Amino acid sequence: MESRFEEYARIVSNVSADELMAVVKGFPLPENGMVYSPREDDLHAVLAFIPWGEALYADMPYQLGYCAGSNDRADTLVRHGGSTFLQSDTEIDLLLAHRWEQEPRRFRIPADTLVELFGDTLRSAPLGRNFRVLVILPFATNTAWQDGKSRNTWTVKAE
Repeated sequence: MESRFEEYARIVSNVSADELMAVVKGFPLPENGMVYSPREDDLHAVLAFIPWGEALYADMPYQLGYCAGSNDRADTLVRHGGSTFLQSDTEIDLLLAHRWEQEPRRFRIPADTLVELFGDTLRSAPLGRNFRVLVILPFATNTAWQDGKSRNTWTVKAE
């Protein structure tokens, strides 16, 4: 990994997300584009996430979601109010930047590598083909809760 990567993110080596990735790998790939779900109940049903979730977010509430499909464009860079953790079943690329930078940098993330994107890092959606990505976010990020259900799952169609 390029040394500049450490300005935006870090590889998390002391935590395993294998049990969650087994669930993520069971989610279907869309035929076209990608799907994103910021909170997925099937992931929260995996009890093994509790100990490492506490290690990642220091007892702060968080949510487990996923992104799956294919994407070759990054129209927008976003940031969240805290760190975002990602792990993909395939190699993916991410565009990362600081708010003051004019151009984002492209980084290749190896398959099965858990990374923490720092809270102040701007980031793209995953770039690649046929990926399934575990997404761990601060609680209530990208969601609108009503009656305990997220209303913020969407699909992006490739052009």
